[in-house]
Amino acid sequence: MKKHYRLLIISFLILNLFHWIIVVEGKYGIPEIFKYILSVLVIGIIIYYMIKNPFKPAPGDLFYPLIIFFVLWSIILLIFGVFGLRNVLLFKLTLADPFYFIPYLLPILLLFIKFDLDFFGNLFYYSFIFTIPAILVQLLIIFTSLSRDLWYEQLVAIKIFSVSSAFLLLTAHISSKRYTSIVIIGYYLIWVFLWSFYGRRGSLVNDLLLFVFMIIILLRTSFLRIQDRIKVYLSGLLLILLIISFGYLFTSSYVYQRGFTKTAFEESRGTVIESFFLDFGSNKDLIFGRGINGAVLRSSYSNEQSYLIENGFLTMLLKGGFLYVTPFIIIILRAIYLGFFKSNNDLLKALASYIFVYFVMMVSYNLPSFTTDYIFVWISVTACFTASLRNHSDNEVYQALNSRFK
Repeated sequence: MKKHYRLLIISFLILNLFHWIIVVEGKYGIPEIFKYILSVLVIGIIIYYMIKNPFKPAPGDLFYPLIIFFVLWSIILLIFGVFGLRNVLLFKLTLADPFYFIPYLLPILLLFIKFDLDFFGNLFYYSFIFTIPAILVQLLIIFTSLSRDLWYEQLVAIKIFSVSSAFLLLTAHISSKRYTSIVIIGYYLIWVFLWSFYGRRGSLVNDLLLFVFMIIILLRTSFLRIQDRIKVYLSGLLLILLIISFGYLFTSSYVYQRGFTKTAFEESRGTVIESFFLDFGSNKDLIFGRGINGAVLRSSYSNEQSYLIENGFLTMLLKGGFLYVTPFIIIILRAIYLGFFKSNNDLLKALASYIFVYFVMMVSYNLPSFTTDYIFVWISVTACFTASLRNHSDNEVYQALNSRFK
């Protein structure tokens, strides 16, 4: 195995550790220097991987100039963002805040990196390996310290070991080992319970959508025989019957009590979004945004300002205006189209599914962020723009994804 594959995958674990430190550094007295070192280390590894694996994306002749425009506008935003670093605090934010500066650098790097079957084979293997300790942490939390007040701390503790669990869920049927599917489905079922307990509606919907696309891919895959497809249908019917039979358990959960209605959404996000548009509405704002350092009214009642908003599209609009949001949407939709409809294998369909779910859930949250989830969005986009990956057969994908399993 090429060492830089392993190094990039290790960087995902380092990035997860970085997030855990951000949350608990005050609680455990962890020196600030550690998170800065980890942040720089991850970016350094990504740049090293880009140098070792250069790539020119191929989204189609009409779309490549759009990528170049998106990259150039991102560079402009980053340059003006650097000029806006007027004090030490903002400089620290550049390295230590996962929502501030680096998320707008990531697409510039990741769109020009080559990801091949060997990379995804190794990612598949290590995603499975690290899902096992993630499940153990889930169970430890459930049986010893489950708390709504500590939900985010518990979230980042579990996700230290999440290399790319969504990728594993959507491709587990390709594994030659049946226990791969059992492990990853068990991991996500535990998350469904945790999200229901914590009352995290967006995260619950996100994971349920991943299950939906897992089933869609299963029903269309060439890996299943007719009798296996029948089993999938019957399992789906059984699941529906169980939901009907034990639905009262869900209706008693905290996530259900918080509600999924329009009224519930407005109570959670309505004031924030309303305040955003009260403050952010000039032509200049809408076209150019307010830059990396830009802030917006958080609450019209207190005149509080914030540099982000709990909506991925609006956060992008705030930072880069329609000049950033429009090419982003077109690039994402083009990648989804190529992955779903112009590929010969389940790997690309799984990556397109991941992009689609992330894209849809930007309405709920999913901000541009220095996280493994957002990095994998751009890895998936780049993969969908790689003609050689789209042209691989399912048999070639099967060989690559199972090469590490003995």
